[in-house]
Amino acid sequence: MSGKAKLLGIAASLRNARWGIGNQKLIDSLKDISSKDELINFLARQSELHLENFLQSGRSEGKSFLEIYSNLKKKKGDNGLSNSEVALAASLWSALQMGVEIDHLSLSEYFPASGRSRDLDLLREKLTSADGILVSGPVYFGDRGSLAHSLINLIRQDSELCSQLQGKLYAGIAVGAKRNGGQETNLIYQMWDLINLGFLAVGNDSDTTSQYGGTGHGGDIGSMYKDAYGLETAMGTGRRISSLINKLKKRRELLSPVKVLFVVLQDKNFEVQQRIKELITPFGQDIDVTIINVTEKSILRCLACDFCPTHIDVDKVYRCIIKSSKDDLEELHPALLDHDVIIPVALSLNDTTGVVNNYQTFIERTRYLRRGDYVFSNQLVAPLTFEEVGARENYSMRMMTSMLRHHTVMSKPLIAHIYGDHILNRTQVENDFRVLVQSARQVVNARLAEVVESENSKYNPIGYVLSSAQDAENERLGARDLMKQDRYSRLKHEADARLKPLIEDSEDNLAGLAN
Repeated sequence: MSGKAKLLGIAASLRNARWGIGNQKLIDSLKDISSKDELINFLARQSELHLENFLQSGRSEGKSFLEIYSNLKKKKGDNGLSNSEVALAASLWSALQMGVEIDHLSLSEYFPASGRSRDLDLLREKLTSADGILVSGPVYFGDRGSLAHSLINLIRQDSELCSQLQGKLYAGIAVGAKRNGGQETNLIYQMWDLINLGFLAVGNDSDTTSQYGGTGHGGDIGSMYKDAYGLETAMGTGRRISSLINKLKKRRELLSPVKVLFVVLQDKNFEVQQRIKELITPFGQDIDVTIINVTEKSILRCLACDFCPTHIDVDKVYRCIIKSSKDDLEELHPALLDHDVIIPVALSLNDTTGVVNNYQTFIERTRYLRRGDYVFSNQLVAPLTFEEVGARENYSMRMMTSMLRHHTVMSKPLIAHIYGDHILNRTQVENDFRVLVQSARQVVNARLAEVVESENSKYNPIGYVLSSAQDAENERLGARDLMKQDRYSRLKHEADARLKPLIEDSEDNLAGLAN
């Protein structure tokens, strides 16, 4: 694969102000913006233009929205930005700063309000030519809107298109009428749909605490640009996906097995361990497997300490305040490090008698790994559930939402449906695992190329005043610099040992990544 990485911004609102030639005009305008202040001014003016469009289309005269919408569609679509387009434009501008080629489209061009789709071949072409897609749209009752739903259905019902999109990256932005307006559930449901179609998903970056994507609020037309933090999350999402698609363009051959970590979080009589062994048997030496059964360990509850982790240090050092003889996490810590794929696993049964569950305590206690500058950064994650027919614990989605916040890359969940002693969809699960291993061989390049780029991997303790104060002190003492250098050296050593080098890679280039 050669050339610049390409990110396709997809505006998923019927209120979009850009279509046709307006798509390219927006891209050209973003390319001309050289600073964040210029960007904010541009977004403010475009928001005002969008409001003016509404006023001129009949809002100032008290016309019905149906009349207003009809008049808006008669315009050229070459100026103004709707609320979700404002967030998308901010994200695309951030992508440009990462050296990524960007494109923009409005789904309302392909799925108009009339319900009759059009120009779908062009839409397919744009989707397949991009290395990643960034979908921004409004919240509808805590879910994604019908335009995003139509896009998902198009992919779902076109097997050839779906095949061509396997392994591409996805990120999302959601805009609601208020701060807690369903943005995160919108992003979670949309991510769930797209990873099940074969996309790999990321959230926003560490500058905005690595959540599920961009989250903005705009209670009225033309008001999203005033949401400063929402714009930051949108820009962080653009940086996050762009960083990865840049790295994935430089694909190298993996010279060693894929390192897979299974973390068993809910089990009964060690049933999960046996089923995992059956799953991995066909892969032989293609994978290097570690299985940690947390259900046979004692994991005490997280205390939600003011200072977490206890201090800044190299990754191999356990840094949770809990060091009780009754707690086993310190013992498990070394085994959690340095994997290509993390697979959290749960056995989900109708009759929970005898089931041992350490899911919640383990997830909570990994807080120190997340806040320790994202120890799991860029590792591929795929939840695995052995789920009895009728069980309704939703562990796959819960594990997805928990693990994504570790700055990871989310892959399709593996869901084995159990009836009696049988796995009803064994072939599907085995195929999904095979695809996961193939994806890992690609994503490991990005993980090893990370080489501690501090702007993408530093935990930013937003909302934690005491942690921020300690962060400042540790920075002054140089503790983070030592941690960065250790992580850089370790990843560089691993890259040298496991990846076939690129011709253009040199010591100077690799050393430059550490600065």
